[in-house]
Amino acid sequence: MRLLLLLGALVACTPAIPEPIWEGEFLHYSTTIDAPVCRGSFVLQERHAVEVAALMGFELPEVIHFTRIKQRQVRKYCRQRARGCAWDDAPYAFFAESSFNFHELTHVVANLGGLSGPRAFNEGLAEVFADTSASILSGTPLARVLHGDIDDIADYHTAGRFVRFLIERHDLSVFVEFMRSTWREAEFDEFAPIFAEVFGEPIEDAMADFADYPSCSSTSNRIAVLDCNLPLQPWDGATLSLTANLACDQADVLGPDRHGLMFTSRGFEIAQEGTYRITPSASSEWALFRIIRCGSCWDDLEIGIMPGTTEELVLPPGRYYAQFGRRTREPAELGLQIEQR
Repeated sequence: MRLLLLLGALVACTPAIPEPIWEGEFLHYSTTIDAPVCRGSFVLQERHAVEVAALMGFELPEVIHFTRIKQRQVRKYCRQRARGCAWDDAPYAFFAESSFNFHELTHVVANLGGLSGPRAFNEGLAEVFADTSASILSGTPLARVLHGDIDDIADYHTAGRFVRFLIERHDLSVFVEFMRSTWREAEFDEFAPIFAEVFGEPIEDAMADFADYPSCSSTSNRIAVLDCNLPLQPWDGATLSLTANLACDQADVLGPDRHGLMFTSRGFEIAQEGTYRITPSASSEWALFRIIRCGSCWDDLEIGIMPGTTEELVLPPGRYYAQFGRRTREPAELGLQIEQR
């Protein structure tokens, strides 16, 4: 009877999810903020969830609920100080101050697939499939992350790089098996033997070899399932012209983030290494232009370009995406021209 009363109290304390303002097949979107939401925040988050689940080897079994919340509501929904969170059980939901959060969305996808896993690996997996909005450059020592709590963004960065290292070393399917074979509260001495059985090597060996894994930003470390599978924009001889309509009613525009910005991306390919002149469109208002190479930390290349300037850079061959950003209250057509020298 005491247990039933306790469970009843917990259920009663769980805040209700607001009615959705958009309903897709696998994502229902709600908000407690009276402000516009860019259409891509609906469409692209749903697509991300479907693609990540497919990579992990399953189809989403039910709808995911997302709610954009005010900063003062974080403790109500998340029970902690954070910019967002995901509930572990049904209803499968996540919450964030921004209108999109691929990190927390990936948590929900993993939960739906039965991938609980120890916290360091759980957070690392979410970082591997996160968006680019909170990219950082450096982390903390791996041993600290695997033996202790994940407290700050530097810990998340290390966890993400170690998970990406394991995926490259053994394949995502093996990592998924490990996550299904372990549990959230498992400590190092509990999950280390399971790690050895699933991965076929002692965890200490993997930790030692991780020391040679290159450092890079969390943006370069991520598996960009949407950005790196965009249609490749065609070259006209030695010139590539990329254009983007930054407006909230566009289905490929994410936003706003916590700072009121919106983003979209265009995919392209560099066929051969060479020097390329990169010129963004001039703008009297603020705009963001970034070129990011698809891959992992081994392929690290992330370049920001100021509006109205020209950069000449050596670009290695490979798949890339250009990211465009703009304030949501200042929609505009932006362009980026790349010329082989």
